[in-house]
Amino acid sequence: MPRSPDIRVCLFLAVTSLGILAAAFVMQYVFGIDPCVLCTYQRVPYALTTGFALFGTAMPLAPARRRTVVLICAAIFAAGAALALYHVGVEQAWWAGSQGCTGETATLTLADMEKALSVKPTVRCDAVPWTLFGLSLTAYNLIASSGLTLLCLILASERRLWRERRFYPRG
Repeated sequence: MPRSPDIRVCLFLAVTSLGILAAAFVMQYVFGIDPCVLCTYQRVPYALTTGFALFGTAMPLAPARRRTVVLICAAIFAAGAALALYHVGVEQAWWAGSQGCTGETATLTLADMEKALSVKPTVRCDAVPWTLFGLSLTAYNLIASSGLTLLCLILASERRLWRERRFYPRG
């Protein structure tokens, strides 16, 4: 386990983001809940924060630089929360999703209908395939992204985590 608190913060963010990504893949490949386009896009912030946080963990950075990594992760989580909020709005019919997301189509010709039958149907973004306690996976993602944004900002404001430490070899 890393000793300095600034490295532990980055490691925590990496493990948490990787865990959320793993949960999304388990839901897809083990439980058969296929993601819609917006669900797939919502995985990108977790992949980015995993990369940034691993960079902050593995590289020999000063604590102030690691703090910058945590602030970048906060911005990425905030963007993920905004995307999740948009998706929740589409699910709840607060606003319309894109044509590719809601499955609405214009007038189709017979050739278009034949072509549509030969491809796997796309998952609609306004359909909720699974809920727990009345909340969809997208709502849980909104809660997680918002909470991680807030946590990153709180941790970045803790001065004691980001103090410069000098290396003194043990004699």
